[in-house]
Amino acid sequence: MGNGKVRVGLVGCGVMGKSLATQLRTIDQAELIAACDAVEDAAKAFAEEFGVWVTTNLDELLGREDIDAVLIATPAYLHAEQTVAAAKAGKHVFCEKPMALTVEDCDRMIEACRENNINLMIGQVLRYFPIHAKIKELIDSGELGQLLCLTIHRLGGGFTGVWAKDWRKSKALSGGMLMEVNIHELDYLRWVGGEVESVFAMGENFLHQECDYPDCVFVVLKFRNGALGMLHASQVSAAGSYGGRADCEKGSLLFPQLWSGELVVQTESERKIFKAEELSTENPVRRELREFIESILEQRPPAITGEDGRAAVALALAIYNSIETGRQSRVGCDLRRTENFGQQLSGQ
Repeated sequence: MGNGKVRVGLVGCGVMGKSLATQLRTIDQAELIAACDAVEDAAKAFAEEFGVWVTTNLDELLGREDIDAVLIATPAYLHAEQTVAAAKAGKHVFCEKPMALTVEDCDRMIEACRENNINLMIGQVLRYFPIHAKIKELIDSGELGQLLCLTIHRLGGGFTGVWAKDWRKSKALSGGMLMEVNIHELDYLRWVGGEVESVFAMGENFLHQECDYPDCVFVVLKFRNGALGMLHASQVSAAGSYGGRADCEKGSLLFPQLWSGELVVQTESERKIFKAEELSTENPVRRELREFIESILEQRPPAITGEDGRAAVALALAIYNSIETGRQSRVGCDLRRTENFGQQLSGQ
C-alpha cells in the first residue's frame, strides 16, 4: 500500500470502467494508478479523461509493483482469465457481474484468489441501493415474521445506445439477458430469500432475433426455507418498469420503483413509507468500491464474495436449463463441473 492507500488499476475502459473509476476517485483510501484496455482508442481516451498511465497489455498492467488491486470491468467471457491472472500477480480483485459464465470458471477464480491470499469481490451492486438494502434489513429483523413470497420484475426494451455492443448479442460471450442484466436480481433474490432449492422457468425470444437467447423470461423459485419467489425479466417492454413486493406472515413490503422510489410497509395496524433519498445518499457504486477497499485495508473478506457470485451464476444456469428442457431444475451450487450441468439439474 502507498501512503495508507490502496493503489488501483482498472481493466476495461468502457462505460462501466469509467463509472467505477469516477466513484473510486471519491474514496480517500484509494488511488487510481493506471488502466488497461485492449482497444487502443479506448485506452487513450481514458488517459485523456482521467490523466493516468494506460496500456493495451494486461500483463504490463499486472506487472506494475505500484498496483495493489484491480477493478475488472470487461465483458463477462474475459472475467475468469483476467481474475486468475491478477490473483497470480498478487493483486486483489473487484470483478464486475456476472462473475463468469460457468460454474467451473467461478471455481477457478475462487481457487486462484484463495491460493494467493487475494480478496475477491463481485460487483452485485443492487445490495447497496437504499430500497433494496432496507427490504433486506426489514425481512432479516423478523418484525414482519417469516418471508412467504418475494417477486421482482425488471422490464426494458433491450440494449440500446452505449450498451449496444455485438458481444452482448451472444450468449457464449455475455451469458444472455439473465447473466448480463438479471444476475443482479438473481443475486438479490438469493440474498433476501436465502438459498434457492429449485426453479421452473419459461422464456422466448420475441423481438431480438439478433440475440441467441430469450428476451422475455418468467421464473418461479422455491427457496430452501419454504418461501416462494418469482422473477419477470424482459427486454420486450416499451414501458419499462422495475419493482416488486414481498409478503411476510405479519405484513407486506411494496416497492413499485426500486431505483429511486419509495418502500411501503403495510401491517394490520400501521402503514410506513420509506423514501429512497431519506435512506441513503451515498452512490451505490461508490459504496461497493468503498467496501472492497476497506476489506483490503482491514484484511478481512469483502461483503460480496466469490462464493456469492458463483451462487448467482449457478442459479442463472439452472434457469436456462429449465427453459431448455421444459422441466423443473434443482439448483446445485456445489457442482464442480459444468459440462454435465444440465444432466445433473433436469428432471429432479
